[in-house]
Amino acid sequence: MTTLAGDTTLLQTLERALTPAVGATSPTAVERLVCVTIPAPPVDSVAMFEAAEESGGRALWDQPVERFSLVALGAATEIAAYGEDRLQQLTAAWRHLVAGAVADNAEGCPLAAPIALCGLAFQPADDRSGVWQSYPDALLTVPRFLFITSMGSSWLAASVTVGAHNDGASAVRSTLDDLSALLTRASHPIPDQSPRAVTFAEESDSEWWRRSIAAVEREIRSGAVEKLVLAREVRAHADDPLAWGAVLRRLKDRYAACTTFAFARDGSCFLGSTPERLVRLDGRAVRANCLAGSAPRGETEDEDRALGYALLQDKKERHEHALVVSALRDALEPCCAALDIPEQPGLLTMPNVQHLHTPVEGTLRDDLHVLDLVARLHPTPAVGGVPQRVASSLIKELEPFDRGWYAGPVGWFDSRGDGEFVVAIRSALLREQDARLYAGCGIVDGSDPEREYAESRLKLEPMLWAMNGGDG
Repeated sequence: MTTLAGDTTLLQTLERALTPAVGATSPTAVERLVCVTIPAPPVDSVAMFEAAEESGGRALWDQPVERFSLVALGAATEIAAYGEDRLQQLTAAWRHLVAGAVADNAEGCPLAAPIALCGLAFQPADDRSGVWQSYPDALLTVPRFLFITSMGSSWLAASVTVGAHNDGASAVRSTLDDLSALLTRASHPIPDQSPRAVTFAEESDSEWWRRSIAAVEREIRSGAVEKLVLAREVRAHADDPLAWGAVLRRLKDRYAACTTFAFARDGSCFLGSTPERLVRLDGRAVRANCLAGSAPRGETEDEDRALGYALLQDKKERHEHALVVSALRDALEPCCAALDIPEQPGLLTMPNVQHLHTPVEGTLRDDLHVLDLVARLHPTPAVGGVPQRVASSLIKELEPFDRGWYAGPVGWFDSRGDGEFVVAIRSALLREQDARLYAGCGIVDGSDPEREYAESRLKLEPMLWAMNGGDG
């Protein structure tokens, strides 16, 4: 890994790119976004995430198997949206922002500036004043500094706003000073820190779980819903402040086939490692995953094979999975000229759990923004239910907590509208010494409360393991 402290070459390259780009904006009372992308040395994504100032927002997106990562530090601009039409609000505001932006993109960079990191709550809330108060219904951020790594090459995208209250010269100078300080901090990684002890209130909701599943089953028998995903919130407390970077490093190392993500705001951090891609858009090429139906891994190869075979044959799990496939087909077929969905699911294996998995690929008829596809797809039956609106209403009624961004779409997109969103499962919200972990299970006709509870514990395991220092 290249040492970044005192990297005058990177600073000089940024100054040469940023100065004329800022100069291209004529003096105006209206702020304009200026973005430049330059080649950069490779970075340790977690070390760079840790190097950000505590007061500033930051985000991480890391896909080790795909050799792709984003580390977003600070905010050149943010746009929040609320209510049922939050995605439409974001899309309109983004297009207006891009239309007025000045951008200079480096040759070969796979992303076109400006680039935004984005997160959405599972569903809008009338009042998000609790632990999720810093995480709006929908939020996009154009970071001041975005380190991009793709297939062995790296770039830095730097963004500033220039206007009546921030002239070009001062914007360039403050950007260079802040980057220099950031590079210095990133060159001294924080040692892996494990808390002395983490206490989990894991069994506190077991009776609520049984009562709620009974209520869901009554709704299923009445015909109100066919499937509903019920989630648990498990609280934890550590003797020492939880080190976000250490948790992230364990997650990305053990769950390299997943997307490890983090969004830190106002002293809290929502992070996780999810196997579920909601949608990826590259030009008109669309990819998505159907992920529903779970079983544990075996302790031996033979036991593992037997558990996987049993999962593939399980009628209840296959039915739950088929609902997700059907909903995705219904959402994408109207806008796709071609759509390839395998007739039978396969298995997606994680270190502790295996899932029924159906990969989907398609080609759009017309140009769309990735947010348009998110609006069509979220929430899938894998995290919500069937029918969607009734299930979402029942989730609000039955779950005694705010899901916040858990099971919501989180991702990124660039100025072309390309991007990727995953479903924020296998996740937790951390603040100081406290954490809230989340896991959900799909309830259909014939679901057994004890089996579903055991499945939820499997899904909690990655975060429990990472927070507890990789023990247990």
